[in-house]
Amino acid sequence: MSFLRGIYTFDYMGHKKWWFALSGTVLAIGLISLFVRGGGNPVQGLQYGLEFKTGTRITVAFEQPAELAEVRATVADAGYSNAQIQQVSQVAGTDLPGFLIAVEELQPEAQAALREQLDDAYSIAVADGSELWSQQTVGPTFGRLVVEKSLEAAAVALLLIMAYIWLRFSSWKFAVGAIAAEVHDVLIVIGVYSLTGREVTTATIAAVLTIIGYSLYDTVIIYDRIRENTPKLSRMPYGDMVNQSLWQSITRSINTTLTTLLPVLALLFFGGTTLTDFAFALLVGIIAGAYSSIFVAAPIVTVFKEREPQYRRLAARAAEEG
Repeated sequence: MSFLRGIYTFDYMGHKKWWFALSGTVLAIGLISLFVRGGGNPVQGLQYGLEFKTGTRITVAFEQPAELAEVRATVADAGYSNAQIQQVSQVAGTDLPGFLIAVEELQPEAQAALREQLDDAYSIAVADGSELWSQQTVGPTFGRLVVEKSLEAAAVALLLIMAYIWLRFSSWKFAVGAIAAEVHDVLIVIGVYSLTGREVTTATIAAVLTIIGYSLYDTVIIYDRIRENTPKLSRMPYGDMVNQSLWQSITRSINTTLTTLLPVLALLFFGGTTLTDFAFALLVGIIAGAYSSIFVAAPIVTVFKEREPQYRRLAARAAEEG
């Protein structure tokens, strides 16, 4: 109970330098990991999935019914445990369901061996006298295209977010705080992926873009409370007023974070291999977003506002009285 009471009385803004130091340390560790793992090139400091590499893409349909998990196990037994497999409703213009299998680039002998193993297990279907099996070696063009488009989308989103926050709260200082929190969360996710060596897939990219939206939502909740309290507590030093705002909104922030984490954890533990990357990135991003709204966005606004003359006078007066 004393811990809970402390949440609603703690001087968050009085310790903002500690929050900046903590965030800076975590971000520095992630950046160092990127440089070390990448041999001086941070772009190479991540473990990229098959979408970003040259590989072999196989499309196949079977005569015998096969579940996705069964096909995944068969392919793993063949020595390709990191293969990405997707079930499709139709193959090659037929009515037969099938599978898309993406693996590392295979030489002809390895392709034949994998084909034989799948044929023995499920019998490759035949249509118009030909087996429903196709394979091609592709480069990382698709992955690069996804990254490029995602970066463009993220840049546009951040610019729109900055404009929206600036207009809504009539201050560029709020916009800077919100954007700093967004960038903070994305860099945290990237750093965690580098430290853990997890593969970056297209699902990871989608999760990062989702995180941007979630982080903004939590930040706006706190900003709204600050804006409402500014005229009500106009004689209070700005940092103290922000503390009051955080105490009033922190319950909502905690509840929002916990209720969002529950389905994400369910996806992570029970959603299967396909959803693991998406859920893991969301888990890290949601935790980082809950932190940054309170300990990054609000303190940055406070630093800027405390430099304004009226708030300097209020802080000086509070120091004299206190």
